[in-house]
Amino acid sequence: MRLLWSVRESARHCAGYKFTTNLLLHKRYYKPWGATIGLELHVQLAAAHKLFSAASAKWDDPPNTNVDFVDAGLPGSMPRLNPECVSLAARAILCLNGQVQPRSSFDRKHYFYSDQPLGYQITQQRHPIGRGGFIELGQADGLDYTKRVRIHQLQLEQDTAKSIHGVYPGYILTDLNRAGVALVEIVSEPDMETAPEAVHFVRKMQSLLRHTGVSSCNMEDGSLRCDVNVSVYRGSEDRLSGTRCELKNLNSLKTIRGAIEAEVSRQVELLSNGQRVKQETRGYDAHSGKTVLARSKEAAPDYRYMPEPDLPALHISEDWIKQIRSSLPELPEATLSRMTRQYGLLPEDVATMLGEPGCISFFEHAARGRDPKRVAAWITSEIFGQLSYRAQRLSDSTLTVQQFAGLLDALASNSITSTQAKTLLIEFMDGDKRAAEELIQAHGWKVMSDTRQLQTLVTQLLNEHPREAAEYKAGHKRRLNFFVAKIMAATKGQARPQD
Repeated sequence: MRLLWSVRESARHCAGYKFTTNLLLHKRYYKPWGATIGLELHVQLAAAHKLFSAASAKWDDPPNTNVDFVDAGLPGSMPRLNPECVSLAARAILCLNGQVQPRSSFDRKHYFYSDQPLGYQITQQRHPIGRGGFIELGQADGLDYTKRVRIHQLQLEQDTAKSIHGVYPGYILTDLNRAGVALVEIVSEPDMETAPEAVHFVRKMQSLLRHTGVSSCNMEDGSLRCDVNVSVYRGSEDRLSGTRCELKNLNSLKTIRGAIEAEVSRQVELLSNGQRVKQETRGYDAHSGKTVLARSKEAAPDYRYMPEPDLPALHISEDWIKQIRSSLPELPEATLSRMTRQYGLLPEDVATMLGEPGCISFFEHAARGRDPKRVAAWITSEIFGQLSYRAQRLSDSTLTVQQFAGLLDALASNSITSTQAKTLLIEFMDGDKRAAEELIQAHGWKVMSDTRQLQTLVTQLLNEHPREAAEYKAGHKRRLNFFVAKIMAATKGQARPQD
């Protein structure tokens, strides 16, 4: 059993993060503690339309432009299940090694708030579409041991609207574009014991769901939202014996890690001082590095679940499940194993490409007949660097495989320099649709390969800079960089430094 709160383990797992208590400063806290962690992930499906209406699922359009009668909760409107969402939910549970249930049904979860126009949420609390499954974590994910995190269930449900505060004092504005957008809620078993395990679980979930086309899983725009349940226990106790607190609305991997560490630290301090941990819903203040009370949760709220009367039970045949299973792409773990073996790539480079939707296909097309290690290096450094700078996804970029392949071919044949190739890449990603050969000609780029011309230039520079030449001859080898820079400037980058 891994115990989190020994001094050495605490320091190793929490390196780089600020503690919110004096946990490491007092010897009385050095006794080992364990943490029990479970996650609830709310994942927005990559469906064109909402779960129960024909309205567009583009929630970031101008406010209240993608709204159907059903989304607004107008009297007499009837929900109609979107089959695309069912297919995506089935893909999700299958890629998580779980089972699609042959029969599932919908429930009404009643609560009243301005972001819920129906007065209830349609979900699958009792009979979800997916059960079981697991995610296996190991060295490829950043852990130095293996860890299996089980999936309790996966359920379809509709999203709420968006509440907008602060535009008009005293008023809350409501944008219904997000109301009714299809989600799956993925509930893990409480199998995790450290904050890093939780972070790696979410990261691997992102990779799986992106790779299979289920969701973009972008935490920054809310298409993946995370709630965490945390409890602590003394090493000799049952690991499920602690009082659970829920941490809501964690919107980044760094926030998830910081919130878990802060909450475990808070609970350990309370118990070590003889106090009781109360069942609560809490938020996380990243500025102070502390969790803060949102509301007391001494008992589960009464949502008055009832079967959804306007939607029949969903019956799924084994043949349909087989079709969905056969349509799944190669899953990331299989891709990682194959690509390290087939192309001789480092596992971390493959893992980096797996995290970008469409990147593996892009790589494999570009690597045909070319050095795969050079292709991977350019993708993970230069292309990803440009994507990060532009806040883009590869799928949104104007760069094509053909343009990238032309760039690599020109570089391999010494037709252009590395500096020119990087400029070429920037122009492609700025939207230039010309092929690499056309752009090279338009720029007048051609590597200077005339050795007599280079020799003349070198002689001229040596005559113009006798002091630096003498210093180089005297053993100051760094003076070579001075002359290389001068030659590159004189030839406008058309000379190759290695020449």
